[in-house]
Amino acid sequence: MDDIALNGDERKVLEVLGKLHISKNKNVHEATIRKKLPQKYQGNLSKTIKSLHSKGLLRYYRNENYSLTKEGVIMAKTLAEGAMKKQYGDLVILLVV
Repeated sequence: MDDIALNGDERKVLEVLGKLHISKNKNVHEATIRKKLPQKYQGNLSKTIKSLHSKGLLRYYRNENYSLTKEGVIMAKTLAEGAMKKQYGDLVILLVV
């Protein structure tokens, strides 16, 4: 997992897939990924998907449908959890008080 270097677009796509709880058995359509991504990441989506596929993190399920590999699931969950902690980290303090 640590030996795969990801650029910003790849990290964001995996983060979105982690938030959608995509797994080896659950697939997602490219239009759904595009809808959930911020605008600045949508332009390079097809190139990013090809890059993630070549790195072995994403696999083709059917035409324009994708699912994650075992390594992809681990990385997507890690990135999604990190994003949640970053966004809602201060909320834990409020709940404790």
